Amino acid sequence: MGIWRFTCFSLLLGFFQSSFSEITGDAELNVAVEEGTSIHINTSAGINTQCEVCISQVCQSSVILRNDTSLNFSCSEPENVFTVQIITDIELPFKMKSIIEPKEYHVFQKFSRTFTWNLNSPTKTTYFNFSRTGLRQIHPTDSCPDKHVYMITSKDVSVGRFCQNGTITEIQVRNVGKLSLEVSGGQPLDLKDISVSLGFVIYGSLAAIKVVLPEMSSTQDFFTPNTFPENAVLTWRFKVPHAYYIDVHIMNYTVPTCIQPENIPKIKYIRYSKKDLVKPLDVTQPLAETGDIALIIKNCNMSKTDPPSEGLMVHFQISSIKRKTGQCKRKLPENEMLQIRVMKKDPKSLCVLKLDSDVMDTVTIASGDYYDIEFFDCNKDELEFTVNQTRECKEWRNCAYLTFPITFNYEQNCIPGVLKMITWHLHGPQNSSVELQSPTGLRYCLPEDECNSNLLLNVSHDNPDITVGQFCPSGTIEKIQIRESKIAVTASVTSFNDQNLATELFLTYSFTQDISEDYIFTVAPKLDNPTVLATPAWPSGMKPSSNVSWIINMEPQLKSNLKFMNVSQPECMEVQTNIVAQTILPQMIVYSAKTEENINDVLVPESFYLNMTNCKSPTGSFRAMMEITLQNNTKNHLGIILSIVGIVLMIITAVVIWIFLRKKKKNKTPPVSNYNPNAFLPGLHGIPKTQEEEDPHSYVYIDDTLVYSHLLDKEAENEQCKDESGPPLPDRPVGKGESLVTKGSGMVDNELYGYFQGQSTTSGSPKSPIKTSEDEACETRLCEREESP
Repeated sequence: MGIWRFTCFSLLLGFFQSSFSEITGDAELNVAVEEGTSIHINTSAGINTQCEVCISQVCQSSVILRNDTSLNFSCSEPENVFTVQIITDIELPFKMKSIIEPKEYHVFQKFSRTFTWNLNSPTKTTYFNFSRTGLRQIHPTDSCPDKHVYMITSKDVSVGRFCQNGTITEIQVRNVGKLSLEVSGGQPLDLKDISVSLGFVIYGSLAAIKVVLPEMSSTQDFFTPNTFPENAVLTWRFKVPHAYYIDVHIMNYTVPTCIQPENIPKIKYIRYSKKDLVKPLDVTQPLAETGDIALIIKNCNMSKTDPPSEGLMVHFQISSIKRKTGQCKRKLPENEMLQIRVMKKDPKSLCVLKLDSDVMDTVTIASGDYYDIEFFDCNKDELEFTVNQTRECKEWRNCAYLTFPITFNYEQNCIPGVLKMITWHLHGPQNSSVELQSPTGLRYCLPEDECNSNLLLNVSHDNPDITVGQFCPSGTIEKIQIRESKIAVTASVTSFNDQNLATELFLTYSFTQDISEDYIFTVAPKLDNPTVLATPAWPSGMKPSSNVSWIINMEPQLKSNLKFMNVSQPECMEVQTNIVAQTILPQMIVYSAKTEENINDVLVPESFYLNMTNCKSPTGSFRAMMEITLQNNTKNHLGIILSIVGIVLMIITAVVIWIFLRKKKKNKTPPVSNYNPNAFLPGLHGIPKTQEEEDPHSYVYIDDTLVYSHLLDKEAENEQCKDESGPPLPDRPVGKGESLVTKGSGMVDNELYGYFQGQSTTSGSPKSPIKTSEDEACETRLCEREESP
């Protein structure tokens, strides 16, 4: 197929009879008009003047030139009165491209002029290609800086007004397409070629505008036609460069009164490889869209009202920018009973949050959900999220005597933003109680106090209207027991400096059997700082007919000053409120006060219980705030010192008695002379020589009273013991130098040598037998009688 090139306008050669710098009533213009072209000279709208255009001395307010003509004007400045429109009709073969080459008419350069090309194709679509010029859409009443305004028309409906040097590269119009170029008077024509062709019809669409966004940050405005026909469709197709994202913002709009309200105009978005979106005009439009996208607006059947309602008008803006992006694509485990909500802190910020490609200010995901969260140009603190988690134990066998930690590792779920709040819903078996413990302790956080921590804990019944209290980490409260099987613990993050805060173990919980009080707090006050206590739900009052106990554990050497700082008591209907302080061991009431009594401070010398009971009251509420200050207990110190002194005295007395008894026992022991062959005898200066030098073990004399006194007895006792001592030992012969004193019975010799040494060194007599118990008893009786007078 060949390409037809034609000149839509012939250069009109104006032959001036005389050379004037301005057109005057005396000047005559010769205009050559080509076939298929007509020139319309009309009085400008809104101008009332006597100036006319004259042809062959016939003057009129307007003329149409179809042939070569000579004309003049009846006034000196006709360019201020008349406009010139040059209209050319073009017949195009199907799928053949042609080039429109606008040419200047110098004779009309001072006039505001409009060049119009009509492309008649009742069954086809006309394609105008502006890739050389590029167009940008403007408001129907706006003008262009270079005084060149392009207008596209489909039949008699204006698609829009455009300036040169924009991002619109092609406009398709259905049926009869018309291109017009307005040039202001005195402005020379900017000659740029425009490609035009016919193609397949676009059913149901008034026009389609193709936009190629530049590889740079940019913002363009787009408008619907000034008069949008019923059921008409207008489409914009945007080609988005790689790594760029577009935002769509509705700047202004009006909607008509539709016969069918459900057909009120909306915007439909067709996205590459994503599901289509349909958005009402009054909601947030797609943001941070990547890839090519089409935007379609369709009008409805409008209701005929008197006066007529406003028509459909939409002014929207497309911004194309490069963005810092992030993505979190996971699945929440089904068994964790989690709900996570991510939100923008400022809905007007440039930060964009999307879930599964849908722009949202708040994203909510739950256990079992697959989620694809995207975030664009979001600073760290522009997004925040909250977590709700349910911890449930329905059967006692699954949770009895077990302790569970309270933590949440949100980093595993790659959730964007900073953690703002976590709520754990703790559900135990029926009729159970919940017990909370903290490894670092807790302390009351009263409304007028500062927590001085990144974390603030709120403990409540699972019904949020019933609050137990607010607490800070690191305090003297070791344990909280609540007579309720379902409670909620909420950790609010007060500072975003610690991203790992949620992963720290700051509480454990367990389920126990039902307790007697509604609330029990176990407290271990410190000596250095006062401990503040408050009734549940402070500063609100306690539940009617409820009670609370504090178990105050102290070191034995300490006492506590219990000060009632703020007590508010209502007028009770029946049973009165009650405050009781009672020591633990022994159980002794140290303080008690009822509604009608004055509340006084009390000094408690040891660990104690503090119990408070509320009543039913039609007005007022029961609440109390106390302060415990520890002091050294001097009585306990004195008792401890006296106890220590007593123990020391007892030990000293026991040692003295033991030494005395030991010494007495030594004195009662009979003297025994042991034989030592190497010992020096008292009074001798050398080793005495025996009568037989060859026997070094012979001895001259040993005092028998010292060695054998316990064995010597009378003849009667010897006879008495003969029966018990066994057979007699054989006599040993008397050696040289021995006296009869040294030669005793075999028992004596055997006692000295056989018992102590195993056998005699001077004879071959056998070893004497080991003494029996009877022998020892006999010897004992003999000794006792010898000692007796």
